[in-house]
Amino acid sequence: MKVLAKVLVALLVTLCYATKNDTVFVATDEWQEIGDGLHVRINLQTGKKEAKLLEQESNDTSRSTLSTVPGATVQNHDVGSSERLANMEKLKEALQRIPTDDFKFDENELKKVKAKYKSYEEIRQELKDAQLEIKTDSDIMADLFEHFNEIREAGRLAEAAVKTELDVIFEDLQYLVHQIDNAVDFISRQGIEQIIWPALNQTESSTLKVHGFKLLGTVVQNNPKAKVALFERNGGGILLTKLSQSSDTSEVSAGLYALGSLLRKFPFAQTELLNPHGYSLLFEIFNKKVDLRVKFKVVKLISDLVQDYDHALTAPEVDALTKEQYRSTNLKEGLLKADYCNQAREFFHHNKVGFAQDENLTEEVVEALRSVSAGMCADTWSRCALFRHTLLVLRNTLDTRLGELGGKDGAYLGEVQAEVVRFLEELYGKPKESRDEL
Repeated sequence: MKVLAKVLVALLVTLCYATKNDTVFVATDEWQEIGDGLHVRINLQTGKKEAKLLEQESNDTSRSTLSTVPGATVQNHDVGSSERLANMEKLKEALQRIPTDDFKFDENELKKVKAKYKSYEEIRQELKDAQLEIKTDSDIMADLFEHFNEIREAGRLAEAAVKTELDVIFEDLQYLVHQIDNAVDFISRQGIEQIIWPALNQTESSTLKVHGFKLLGTVVQNNPKAKVALFERNGGGILLTKLSQSSDTSEVSAGLYALGSLLRKFPFAQTELLNPHGYSLLFEIFNKKVDLRVKFKVVKLISDLVQDYDHALTAPEVDALTKEQYRSTNLKEGLLKADYCNQAREFFHHNKVGFAQDENLTEEVVEALRSVSAGMCADTWSRCALFRHTLLVLRNTLDTRLGELGGKDGAYLGEVQAEVVRFLEELYGKPKESRDEL
């Protein structure tokens, strides 16, 4: 490739002059033409300009751009005049066999073809009609708003007869507001006031409340403009209140999704909502009669917030303004004042059986607790015998399952058990004996 590039550049900068005189080129302080009869190029290896006399024409075929295989002879492919005439006669004969325009279609066959396919005019009209039916996301959203308001104004939001219609409306809206611009458009159309709050205010329809929470979470997720707009409408406080009033597993799960979407990557929301009252509403979920995995979402949310907080304060790529915004939340101090370490300890211990029955949940809860242990809860948990007992239960349960597998398909369980053992060693040190007692 280097040789080819050298040749190409040399060809581009080569200046060929017809020999007119033998004047010798002498460099001066002024620009002047190079003497005729020189072949000039730039040497890419040295970076210098080189010149030589033009080569004389020669009959030497060894420098030709065409080459042959050694020992082979060049064949003459010229077609003789007699052969050319024969080919012309064959061409004329072929042309005479082409059908003329007097070909006649079978009328019945033609009708079948027309019935099978649409005419050009029909296709053009359909395309024209389709063009008129095309709507933008904003137009579709306007139609969905209108349909929902018709149902709401008729007082039918809780009726089973319109459940399917409402499911479609919220599903379509969730799809639309995934795009940031559409989410902002949704808010500017008073979507929070006209759709989300009416849905969350329903006491007779749990499904509608779930739709409202999910739609709200989708609107504000990774959308700073939407988050700010929600707080301008006092949406953060209303969301926390509606979440605290929910008791159904699906409602609480959807409500935590909406709250997490609002709090993550938004220090202002954390400052406004994560106060003693906000933490107390969150910790109440530990005592609600909902699925264990939904309760665990509280631990997971706090773990994510702490990790974001630590990253913002320590990562070199984070700008000074963002660091100051996160620092002003006093997240860890607030969690300690709200007694989160003891709240998490009690939740972990009281649900040890449920965690032990699900290795995936075991892995997730241990990972979440470890993320807030160092520099925050390690001192409290390392002095708690019940916390150690819970970890030992999880470890020994995994050990039993690994034994039942007989060494087969136990790679994942082994990783989870190793994670539990590491957490034990971080809090209590390595055991003196090979096996801790329960």
